Amino acid sequence: MESFAFVFPVLPGKAEQARLFGKEVMGPRASEMDASRRPLGVTREAVWIHETPMGDMGIVLIEGENVAEANRRFAASTEPFDVWFKETVLDFSGVDFSQPIPAMSETLYDNRA
Repeated sequence: MESFAFVFPVLPGKAEQARLFGKEVMGPRASEMDASRRPLGVTREAVWIHETPMGDMGIVLIEGENVAEANRRFAASTEPFDVWFKETVLDFSGVDFSQPIPAMSETLYDNRA
């Protein structure tokens, strides 16, 4: 099992939109989210919003069998839910997740006591 974490900006004034998106993904669209991630081998995807002096940031944790491959396949997906997901995130973050994340984060440490 692999883990991957990264941050992305939440555009000024768009934090509430991001929060509503999270509620929709885990509420009425939860089954679509599961159906999207399961074939990719993603077993966990968690997102937090964090207020910083530099603005709001989204923090993402993804776990799965092969996170880099899952990332590439998600970026290329044209499934309706995935397209909606990527377009919605682009609107509140400015980040185009239809392009694979260019580099995996460097792990400094991973303590699992």
